[in-house]
Amino acid sequence: MAEKDQRLTASELAQLWNAYMNNKMYKCVLQYFYEKADKGEIKEFIETAIEMCGEIIFDITTIYNKNNHPLPKAFSEEEDVNVTAPKLYSDVFILAYMHDMTRYGIIGYGTALAIAIHEDVDQIFTKALEKGSQLYRRAIKLQQDKGVFHPSPSIPIPEKIEIAEKNSYLNGFISEQRALSVVEIMNVYNDMQRNALGKALFLGLCQTVTSNDIKKFLRKGLDLFDENVQEFANTLIKDSISVSPTWDSEVLNSTTPPFSEKLMLYQVVMFIATLSGYYGTALGTTTRRDLTVMYAKIMTETLDLGNQSASLLIKYGWLEQAPQSVDHRNISKKKRK
Repeated sequence: MAEKDQRLTASELAQLWNAYMNNKMYKCVLQYFYEKADKGEIKEFIETAIEMCGEIIFDITTIYNKNNHPLPKAFSEEEDVNVTAPKLYSDVFILAYMHDMTRYGIIGYGTALAIAIHEDVDQIFTKALEKGSQLYRRAIKLQQDKGVFHPSPSIPIPEKIEIAEKNSYLNGFISEQRALSVVEIMNVYNDMQRNALGKALFLGLCQTVTSNDIKKFLRKGLDLFDENVQEFANTLIKDSISVSPTWDSEVLNSTTPPFSEKLMLYQVVMFIATLSGYYGTALGTTTRRDLTVMYAKIMTETLDLGNQSASLLIKYGWLEQAPQSVDHRNISKKKRK
């Protein structure tokens, strides 16, 4: 009988790597938010999120050590965050940021759990998914209690189920444009919300960054997010659907950097990668052709922005590579030489 293969799979390594890097990043960001948040429930909520990040980092470190896997450098609270910097974002923005962060977290942990083969990897992501879900519900409750939660719009319950009978169901340009479906409303509204959040995040980073090329890049991102917010809003307004609020006014007037430029760029890379994934989902689920064209354009522009952010990370020597497969062709070339 063949001996059981104890090696971590490539899929497990990918999810462990992503979770480690993301939690190291978020822990630094949350440390700053914790120092600046008003005392009370929000501060306690942030503290719980910091503890969860620390637990996941510890658990993944244990697995890395068990498998002789080198620890990623990632980020450190000593080098990448300045908790003494003045407050840059309001508590309303912090809650919105954490709502989106926890929402992304439970999607990511669910995916990681679905591909986990080894019991210790399964345990990490089972616990992370459970605690992440609790944080997500708590983020919503805090926003509701403070009157700053903005759920997706509601529509009347249909009287009966209908079957699409004409190809005009797929139209969306000039003739016979049908109303948005609930799936399309969900995607457009949520993506407007995420772009509005990204715009506010970039706005704060842009006014504190010192490098001219990074500032120029952030301004380009600001312009793109602003265009996207308008595009999504117009799509909803045409069908008399409520639009998402923006958070520009929740960015305060500090110009002191709370984060290293490396941490700023990694936040940007993560945000853009997440957006691209949501756009892919929207493209795969919409049936109105005008929305398909809109999402294809926005996704192309967003991916281009992501490539620019990665180029800046490489330029400054900050891009830490995820584990890679063996490059047998390159090894063979070196041997021939």
